[in-house]
Formats: sequence, C-alpha cells, structure tokens
Amino acid sequence: MASDLTHPAAAFGLGVALGASPGPVQLLLFSEAARGGATRGLRAMAGANATFGSMLVLLAAGLSSIDPGQTFLSVVRVIGGGFLVFLAIDALRENRRPQEIDAPDGGLHPAVRGVVAVLLNPGAYVFLATTGTAVVADAAHDGGRALAFATVAALLAGVSLMDSGMVLLGSGAHRVTDRVLRMVGDVLAVALGGLGLSLIVQGVLG
Repeated sequence: MASDLTHPAAAFGLGVALGASPGPVQLLLFSEAARGGATRGLRAMAGANATFGSMLVLLAAGLSSIDPGQTFLSVVRVIGGGFLVFLAIDALRENRRPQEIDAPDGGLHPAVRGVVAVLLNPGAYVFLATTGTAVVADAAHDGGRALAFATVAALLAGVSLMDSGMVLLGSGAHRVTDRVLRMVGDVLAVALGGLGLSLIVQGVLG
C-alpha cells in the first residue's frame, strides 16, 4: 500500500512544480484575475484545469503512445503563439478602459480562454508525450489502471493548487491604484505577447 502511494505523492510534487513554472497559462490566470477579480480568474482556471485534466485522463486511459511529430508541434506553436499575441493586444486594449469587476466583459469567456490556452500550448503536449507518459506508465505498470488514474488526479491537484495561488495573487491587484493595475496589466500583456512571438518564431523555424 505504501509503495502504491509513492506514485500519487511524486505526481503531486510534479504538479506543484509544473504549476509554479512560469508560462502562458500562469500568466493568463494572473492577468484574468487582475482584470476581473478572483471570480474571473477561477473561471479561466476551471477551463484550463478541466482541459489539462481531460488530457491526463486520456493518457491514463491508454493513449500515452501518442507522440506529437515535429510538424504538428510547429503548427501548434504558430497557432498558439498567434493566440497569445491576440490575448496581449486584447489585454492592452482592455487596460485602457475603465475596469469594473462586476461588469459584463466582451470577447472570449474566461473559461474559454483557459481552454484554448492549454490546447494551443505546445508545452502541454511535450509534457504529456514525455514526463507525463513516463509517470503514468510507471504507475500503470506497478498498480494497474486504478493507480494510473490516482496518479493523474494527484498531478492535477498539484497543478490546481499552484494555479489557485496565481489567481489569488492576481485578484489582489485590485487593492492597488488603477495606475499600478494598468502598469501590471501592461507588463503581463507584453509578457504574453513576447511568449507568443517566441512560439511563432520557433514554429516557423521548426
């Protein structure tokens, strides 16, 4: 029994490390929470975590043999980079408008933004095809499908824990002045745009 728990425990630690690593999803969660409070941030987090969790479940169900090829990753990088640039431009535009936490927001729903941010994040596919596959396959080998699903759940719990912290940090931005909030939003938007352009360049260069 103790040996079975080592797999979920290790996966939880991996999830915490993964969630703490700066990337497009983390920046998106922070910026969404900064723009619309914890509720908006949690909606984006729900979309992102549900999508990533679904990928992990598919992995545990036996699809770990899928290995994205270079062409696929290149296309995803370009499309994903373009989406991040779109988010950056949208955030810069929104930062120039009066912000009300409870006001209706145009554009993509936060949950949809979270879903797309994961689907078009090539890092997610690389993780699933490498580290994710190794962790789930090892658990399945030692304890069968049930342990594989438990390991996946623990990994997602670790990611969700850190994502929640990112949302809380972002929602705290509403306690500062509008000028500081706009500056933080601009920095996040530029960071998102920079990541997007970097992905596009990587995709084009292969």
